[in-house]
This record gives sequence, structure tokens and C-alpha cells, in this order.
Amino acid sequence: MNPETPKIVVVIVNWMRPDDTIACLESIYQSSIDELACLVVDNGSTDDSVQRIKQAFPQVEWLLLPENRGFAGGYNAGIRRALETGASKIFLLNNDTIVDQRAIAALAQSGWDVAIPKIVYHQQPDRIWCAGCAWRPFPPSVVMIGFGKQANDIRYNRSYPLEYATGCAMMVSREALQLVKGFDEAFTSYMEDYDFSFRLRQHGFSMGYVPEAVVMHKVSQSLGEFSPARWKLMGRNAVFFYRLQNRFPAWKLLFFLAWVCLRESLKGNWGIVPAFISGARQGFGELKHRRRPDREEDAA
Repeated sequence: MNPETPKIVVVIVNWMRPDDTIACLESIYQSSIDELACLVVDNGSTDDSVQRIKQAFPQVEWLLLPENRGFAGGYNAGIRRALETGASKIFLLNNDTIVDQRAIAALAQSGWDVAIPKIVYHQQPDRIWCAGCAWRPFPPSVVMIGFGKQANDIRYNRSYPLEYATGCAMMVSREALQLVKGFDEAFTSYMEDYDFSFRLRQHGFSMGYVPEAVVMHKVSQSLGEFSPARWKLMGRNAVFFYRLQNRFPAWKLLFFLAWVCLRESLKGNWGIVPAFISGARQGFGELKHRRRPDREEDAA
């Protein structure tokens, strides 16, 4: 083991999906980098996940949570444990991913405080799911760069700085995580990664895209996620993301909310619009009681 190699801890959150987690770990342990440790945070699974994963990978470190704390809560618990072990870099990784054997080394050696891989579809690795994220002025929102484009497109085969990133796969430096304190758990799911990205840049940390690092994501290309609960949460979290600490002018939030309602209505997805609006109303009601996690003395 090269003593000059930074200690990297891969943090994966599992919740009753042992097959995905095992496949993900198999790809990680084929990595071309030496000094590497894996931490699996089990988010209160009630199936045989822990037993099966432990049997397949006895060398994995575990953090067993008594209940499902969501994406943000699970990763925050893993971040705290990884920092305690002295990790210099932490690779936050969805368990439904497969990592190219060169990806972790490329991210670690990139020089960015936050390094983002090229994420492609697992079923169609020639298609990009996300090559980082950026702010779009009109309509004002965060969008995924390269979505659905060819993976070999020259535009996405060069490194470039980023404004935002999806939480699917990101390598973050120890210094950044110590200062920013991880994800805001009030978001639960949706936009917590954009909020995290905003705060990282607000503190002056660099974020960049590393095209040599390839991660395959088992995501469906068909949206198919039209549950009222999901869209209510998206409406609520949009209010948080845009208006925490008056981050963006109110008109940009209102424009975004109106645009989403119009877009989904034109698509014929009338059923989700009331839930989305209800969530936004809830967000406005909760906003005045919110505090930033990285502004509290007892934050993780």
C-alpha cells in the first residue's frame, strides 16, 4: 500500500436492496487504487440485507441505523463515521451503481475539492445520465448536463468546473465536509444534493467534472414517478432550495413553480399538479422555522 495514497472511504447507503449493494461493492473492490475502505450504512432494513452483504464482503465496515433516515440522514451518518476514521476523501455513492475500475483513482487525483464522474445508464452505457449539473437561467432551475447524450460526445470528454452535482456519485474532500457539515436532512429526498452543492461553492470549494471516471447507474429512462407523495415533496423542497437565506429572488421560485405546473399539464400529468402546489404551500409555511445545519453549533 502506498503511504502517499490518500485514504478514501466509499460510503454506500443500503435499504433492503442487497443485490444492488453487493454488485456495487464487487465493482468497487476491482478498483485500481490501493488504499480504499468501504462503509455500508444500513438504513434500518428489515430484510436479510445485512446478513447477505456481510457474507459476500466480510471486510466491509458497517453502520447500522435503527430506522430509515432517508438519503440525507443515511449519508450524513456515514460521513461522520468516515471522518472519524481519518478519511481524506469520501466517495458518496448510490448502491444502484457499478463503478469502472479506473473511476475512483481518477476522481481522487483530479484536484477538485468535489469531483464528479461521468454517470451513464447501466443498461445503455453509451448514453449519459448526468455529466454534472448547472444553473439554467430560463426557466430558472438546476438541470443535468448531457442528459441522454452520447457518452463519447466530445463535449463531455473534457473536464470542466461545475456549479451543481447530483448525489448519485461524488467524491468530497475531508476539509469540505468538515466545514459544510453534509446534507440538510430536512430535504429528505430531492434537491438535497443541489442545496449541498450550493453551500459547498458558497464556502469557496471547487467542484469539477472528471470524464475519465465512469459510473453506471441503474436508473430507468422512463420517468414513471408520478406519485402524489413524491411531487408534494418536490414542491416543498423547491421552496427550501430557492428561498433558504433568500438564496434566489422570490420571482425565480414562483417562475419555477409555474413552469413545472405548466410543463406537466401540457404533458397530460394533471394528477401531480395539486400535490406539487400543496407541497409548495407546505414549504412556505415551514420556511420561517428553518435553520441552516452548518450554522448550528451542534451540527454533525
